[in-house]
Amino acid sequence: MKLFSPDSAHWYQRDGVPLHSVLSAKGEPRPTTLRDARKLGLVPSVTNIISIIAKPELTAWLQEQAVMAALTLPRIAGESEDAFAKRVVEDSLTTRDGAADFGTAFHNGAERVAHSLEVDPKHPAAEWLRHYRDWYQANALALRWTEKVLVHQEWGYAGTADLLIEHPAHGLTLVDFKTTKLKPGTKFTPYKSWCYQLSAYRRALGEPVKCMNLIVNSNEPSAPIEHVWSEEEAERGWAAFEAARRLWVIENNYDPAALPLAA
Repeated sequence: MKLFSPDSAHWYQRDGVPLHSVLSAKGEPRPTTLRDARKLGLVPSVTNIISIIAKPELTAWLQEQAVMAALTLPRIAGESEDAFAKRVVEDSLTTRDGAADFGTAFHNGAERVAHSLEVDPKHPAAEWLRHYRDWYQANALALRWTEKVLVHQEWGYAGTADLLIEHPAHGLTLVDFKTTKLKPGTKFTPYKSWCYQLSAYRRALGEPVKCMNLIVNSNEPSAPIEHVWSEEEAERGWAAFEAARRLWVIENNYDPAALPLAA
């Protein structure tokens, strides 16, 4: 009995066009697979590569959610153990999926703010976006772009970066949004994988920029928190990403870097 299925990975064409789904034999969209990527010569996303790294904190949290679901989910009369186990897994993932939905909604709203400074009052993250707009107006001296696909042709990977701005304190700054639940009265330590991701984007961009995570507390609307990675941290982040990419290639028996470069 297989309970957990890995999340679908994101893939890109060499020219930066996302190809996260393809048409099935029935003509219906389905998630792009590694087999499709080999056939079509696709490159993996940065997060696809980083997912090869174990995340003990995330694993422990998912286990806690599964235990709580098993303890609180009512049994259905006549339900088999397999059916109950599958319902437990589905229920345990609702919190994670809800967090992902909030993150997607915030990203979409933030893109609109960058282009027009508008916040839709009916947007599910409207209160958070108003705080973000305040930050943006104070810190984005100039907008280079928002939500742009970056492709590293030589290394064979791609990803969609959130924001590139001229920052009053840090100069040209590559910004990646992170929505997470912050606990009151505790200091939050950003995950190292966030630095790996930004460092990979920076190499694909090919410009000397600062790397910043903008942390949004999904628990309550509040001003976003800047976390700027030092140059030393960013270089270590790139070294970690390089190592993860090598392992990803070995584990998947597929090296996009060996493919012909895009014209």
